[in-house]
Amino acid sequence: MRQQSVRRLRRWLVLVKLTLIGGAAVLLVQHRTDLAGTVATQALRRAGFPDAAVTVTDLSAEQTRALVRLDRQGAVGGTLILRHPLDVLREGRIERLDLADARLRLDVAKDGGLRIAGYPLTSSAETAGNGGAAGDDAFAIPIDAIQLGETAVTLATPRGTANGTLRLTMTRDGTLHRGQATLTAPAKGLPVLTHWTGADTIAETAGTLTAKARLTWDGAALKTQGDLLLADLAGRFGPVSASGINGVLSLPSLFPPVVAPGQTLAVKLLDVGLPLTDGSFRFGYGAKGRLSVERAEWHWAGGVLRADPFAIDPVAPRGTVTLRAEGVHLGPMLAMVAVDGLKASGTVSGSLPVRIEADSVHLDNGLLEADGPGTLRYDPENPPGFLKGEEGSPTALLMGALTDFRYDTLSATMEGQAGGELAVGIAIRGSNPAFYDGYPVALNLKVSGALDRILRQSLDTYRIPETVRDRMTEFQRKNP
Repeated sequence: MRQQSVRRLRRWLVLVKLTLIGGAAVLLVQHRTDLAGTVATQALRRAGFPDAAVTVTDLSAEQTRALVRLDRQGAVGGTLILRHPLDVLREGRIERLDLADARLRLDVAKDGGLRIAGYPLTSSAETAGNGGAAGDDAFAIPIDAIQLGETAVTLATPRGTANGTLRLTMTRDGTLHRGQATLTAPAKGLPVLTHWTGADTIAETAGTLTAKARLTWDGAALKTQGDLLLADLAGRFGPVSASGINGVLSLPSLFPPVVAPGQTLAVKLLDVGLPLTDGSFRFGYGAKGRLSVERAEWHWAGGVLRADPFAIDPVAPRGTVTLRAEGVHLGPMLAMVAVDGLKASGTVSGSLPVRIEADSVHLDNGLLEADGPGTLRYDPENPPGFLKGEEGSPTALLMGALTDFRYDTLSATMEGQAGGELAVGIAIRGSNPAFYDGYPVALNLKVSGALDRILRQSLDTYRIPETVRDRMTEFQRKNP
């Protein structure tokens, strides 16, 4: 009996001893993780993030796992995994940083400066002189590789916020970190991004934007460049609306955005008071905020419209763009005014000055002239009252001449406002074989109709040009 009691007592003593040892180990580990969290928090705060907090959840000789936030609200943070083999730590560096379940908020100031949790990533008028929040000493992060998985990104500007998804990798090269990132975002957030350009006239956007960026971080500022994919972008840009914008743009700088000259986009529809379809234009956008268009070409009414080179300020889009028409088919052009029974054949060429105001677009003094002979027929099922008359009357004679008029010369003037009325004046010289034995006749006609009644059948068969599509395919395949 006594032996059983002794054995039981020894058993309990062993259990107590193990419990004490385990408890001490737990306290030691807890103390180590708490101490590591405190040290990491202070390091981030000294680096320029005064509201940073780090909670270490796992600490070993090879790896550390922690919950990190850089701001008080937790808008910038995630689960951090640091890989630090002892041999690497002895050299004063960390082998790899992985960030999962990450959230990233970037704030854009009125002067264009970019900040993360208050720390300046790009220089601005406020920080250029003092090197940013961290002072004159650049903060070099001794990490060989940085990896961000699918990260929810919010870009906040004085005009609102835009959201997207970011993937990023960076590697250390001496005192620099170089890397690449892919950011995908819906175009509906595009209006808030125009803080950098000051163009407050962008609205009603749709489509998708994907940026592949190349990054360089020197511990004090972030330099960026890359390519931007526009997929089925649409929207209103001041008084001009566009849809089906596709292409890839090369940007020497992302913050603030600068588009290198010679970039080409395909445009399904551009409405500047005339329905310009199946077009493309080559342009650039500089730091001075000017959109410089080198070449613009669209299909219209079976012909081609080419714009003279022009530059425009997107902040205040005003000016006149002259369109040169070549081989425009008279039939589809006259169909714009939707006059019952009016048909024509032949082609015309000329100029169409488009005047862009702050909130409207006008077609001023457009002049088109026939490239050669053609036909003009006006034979409505129910002629308007002012063209009805007894046989032999002037109106009856006019209707008789127009039923099958063969013109030798033709000119058309065009005036109108987008969303309003288009007035077309036609001066023709020719004859009708069945009218007074083809006696020569000179006619002057005026017709008008709503610009909104535009024939847009060509949109149904629109295809992105091969050169633009090839660049879009290459963008999808290559790394930033």
